[in-house]
Amino acid sequence: MSDNDKKNEVPATGVEVVKEPTPGWEKLLYSEERKAKLAKGEITLRDYHAISGPEMLQMALIGFRMYEQGKYTEAKTIFSGLIQLEPTEAYYYTALGAVHLAEEDLELARRAFDMAIVLNPKEVAPFVNRGEVNLRDGKILEAAEDFAKAVQLDPKFEDPLTQRARVLAAAALEMIESATKDDKDAKPKK
Repeated sequence: MSDNDKKNEVPATGVEVVKEPTPGWEKLLYSEERKAKLAKGEITLRDYHAISGPEMLQMALIGFRMYEQGKYTEAKTIFSGLIQLEPTEAYYYTALGAVHLAEEDLELARRAFDMAIVLNPKEVAPFVNRGEVNLRDGKILEAAEDFAKAVQLDPKFEDPLTQRARVLAAAALEMIESATKDDKDAKPKK
């Protein structure tokens, strides 16, 4: 069997095995026309580099694992890179915000959640997470509004985060009531 025959053997699946990429693929992928489209914002970096949806998902899963393991620097690198590749995907901003929140960088977390909400205002997670940022930052009314929005988006409580939003909303309301009571108690009576 010649080397050429080996290269194009058909395995039992019936799919041709190609061991070498198509000659000149770089010229097709990185053509001047595609560079111009990228520069005009007509395609994303993901499109420009021909990264598939499953490949993006795989990278996001790796980022999530890094986050779960407390490897925040690595997780931030992955999610920041995914944002560069696909800047219109809200999930990447939510994930990056969660990493910043875990690191107690409330301002960067808030910015990431804000962007996720702009990109997908029907997603529960960024509202719950931004509410937590607001709660930690002492912005109790804003936190309560975010939690209320999360509950409004999922009235049947199908997303586990909605239950968390309810618990945090109750805590925020308790804080508001306590602060109101403290203000009344602190005022001198006439």
